Amino acid sequence: MTLHLPASCAKFQARRGYFTLGLVTALAACSSPNENPPGGGAGSAGTAGGSGSPGTAGKSAMAGNGAGGTAVGGNGTGGAAGSVSDGGMTSGGTTSGGADAQGGDGGTEEYGFTLRKPGAKNLDWLCTFQGDAESGYVYVRLLQTGTEMKGLAETPVYSAELAQLSVNGAVSTLQNAQYDYGGGHHNDALSFDYGGDMHSYYHSSFGFGFRSCQPMDCRNIYALGTTTLQTEGCGATRSLPETCVVIETDGSHAALVDKFQKCAGDSR
Repeated sequence: MTLHLPASCAKFQARRGYFTLGLVTALAACSSPNENPPGGGAGSAGTAGGSGSPGTAGKSAMAGNGAGGTAVGGNGTGGAAGSVSDGGMTSGGTTSGGADAQGGDGGTEEYGFTLRKPGAKNLDWLCTFQGDAESGYVYVRLLQTGTEMKGLAETPVYSAELAQLSVNGAVSTLQNAQYDYGGGHHNDALSFDYGGDMHSYYHSSFGFGFRSCQPMDCRNIYALGTTTLQTEGCGATRSLPETCVVIETDGSHAALVDKFQKCAGDSR
């Protein structure tokens, strides 16, 4: 015997079936593990390595580190005062012209002296010292302090900043060092006290108009504190020959070799 439900009951049964199927599906979705969960958020960037230390590894944005999440960070970059490579030590920057530029006393060592690089107002001399008992070298640093009129010529005035004698490498200070430019003809003289006498480098030859033609080439010896000539080393016979050279602006100088020649016009 077949029962025929009213149309309204058939519709109700169909709706109930759909509802039941949807409910079962929803329950299955809630109870089953998610095989493909959404990717975990990108890990937060590791902090930059301080002074070259490695950055800390990033942490997953989601608890449990979703399968797709990656920790970003690893080795920090940009350490202080330089750059970091793979967490290595930082390399500090360099200063342009690292070494201090050397002026003034930044010259060379020679005969026990420190030969400076003379400035615009400096005039430095290096001379031989051929003594009877001992021989050596004399080094004098001069500073222009002004000018003066000598006849019709305006000439520079210098004061000694340093005067030294070197004998066998042993350096001592010379007292009362003085430099005379020598007027318009530039017949200069360099004097100092030593060994109970006053020694003066000068010229043994003069050309036309009584003008010197080369650097100081001889040495006179005077009684200390006087103008009394004890040994005339700068006469026509040049009995006390010496050689003097100027220190150039780069601290160099010509060889201390005696190249003396009488000046043209010297009739002595």
